[in-house]
Amino acid sequence: MTNIAANRAATATALRYRTLAVDAFNEAQAHYEIAVLDHVTARILEAYPETTHLTFGDSSRDRTIELHGLWATHHGGTEELILDVPRDADTSALDLQEIADDLTEALAGRQSVAWSAVRPQPRPGGHRVLNLPPTDRAVRIAELVRAHHPDAQLLTVDLVRNTCRVRDIVCAKLSEFGGAIGKPVQATDELPLWPVETERQITALIQQIHALPHLRAERLARVGGPRERTAFFLLPQTSSGKE
Repeated sequence: MTNIAANRAATATALRYRTLAVDAFNEAQAHYEIAVLDHVTARILEAYPETTHLTFGDSSRDRTIELHGLWATHHGGTEELILDVPRDADTSALDLQEIADDLTEALAGRQSVAWSAVRPQPRPGGHRVLNLPPTDRAVRIAELVRAHHPDAQLLTVDLVRNTCRVRDIVCAKLSEFGGAIGKPVQATDELPLWPVETERQITALIQQIHALPHLRAERLARVGGPRERTAFFLLPQTSSGKE
């Protein structure tokens, strides 16, 4: 019986270490995927600074990425095609095949966190749209949130695997003489915090921040222990104070 108990204890310990190793591997994989996405973005913006998104197709057979175009979105929502990849494939400003290969790596797994940058609806012709991450994800989140809640200061978010949900918002009216903190505004099915597309953009950027250790440590504060999936996200001040 002693040997049986010892073997059970050894099995439980091995399982615990295996689980920790899987978690560490998944975290490193997510970090790599977003790091590749950021590197691709930097290279594209170096060559074509006005680019805001790109279109691509992905093969369901081998999951390789085929670039279709680089685009800019202007004020008012109009889109401009900057680079038609099939037509301008020989451009010297950017190695388009290397960009496609890097995106193939970043988006290799259907659970890749880099898919958070891809709009869910494909464009006509089977194209998908990938939004290039902003230079400062936290500032962009603050802009999106304060467009609907001008006094927002703090988000409570639930992070479960490759998903994210904003649970509530803490708003505060602040001034040099003090301020008042309001009751958290909770998200409900009947009264969402903002439109669906805004939710998609905010949660995608939070997922990306969570995948990058230096940004996660700076922006996300766990509630409870290290395995707790609920976190606080403190919104930075933007240039105008509030959006």
